[in-house]
Amino acid sequence: MSHLSAQTKPTQADAQHIRHFERTGIASGSSRVSALRIVCGCCEAAGYVPATAALRQGEPAAAIAAFGAHGWLVGATPAEDRCPACSRRSSSDRKQTTKGAGTMAAGPRKTTAKAATAKAAAKTTAITASPTPTEAPGIQADLPPQMGRDDRRIIMEKLDDVYGDNAYGGSWTDTTVARDLNVPRAWVSEVREAFFGPEGSNPLLDRYGQEREEFERLHAGFMAARKRHCEAHDQLVKMAMDISKKADEINRLGKRVERELG
Repeated sequence: MSHLSAQTKPTQADAQHIRHFERTGIASGSSRVSALRIVCGCCEAAGYVPATAALRQGEPAAAIAAFGAHGWLVGATPAEDRCPACSRRSSSDRKQTTKGAGTMAAGPRKTTAKAATAKAAAKTTAITASPTPTEAPGIQADLPPQMGRDDRRIIMEKLDDVYGDNAYGGSWTDTTVARDLNVPRAWVSEVREAFFGPEGSNPLLDRYGQEREEFERLHAGFMAARKRHCEAHDQLVKMAMDISKKADEINRLGKRVERELG
């Protein structure tokens, strides 16, 4: 049975071919840098590694090695990723991890009452289970991003281009600006309200609303006319059937007259 179990466990090589990590931004002093994010499948603690030139090329092996250097176990799927704290706890509980287990992903296993209790306890203490600088140097805590001076300047430059006359131009909104700059929408709203004015109306959205309202009016009129037409059609079909039935009765009566009265 142990031999079969060993065959079904995904290897690190398998993970290198199928794993992709979320790319996000993290605070670094007064600016933001690109980073890759990983989340523990047990306690949901998050960790980041700055995106070096090798990581920006999207090679899974490089990302796995970077997280592994900080004590993370990278599984074949995100649910099998383990932070350093959960990895040590799991190794202590199972007592089956070998010296080279740091290069293996956590394989599927049956859920026992003890494991279920441990997992529930880990989720209720997710903050304490999050990796600290002592446990995983270089891994940053999952803190809300803060807007720095450079972020504010970049947002203001973008708003100068797309905002005017108390309204956005083209198809721009707080949401589309945030998506274009890859920053939180709340940052854009904060800068816009402080230095430019209300979000206001967007000409393209106004046109869309007017066109949609006109379409819905026409569609409602069409459906009402269609209903009337269908009802009239049903009445005509019923009248045709009644006329046909009456014609058959008259024909039968005429033949009887011919037979009986000559």
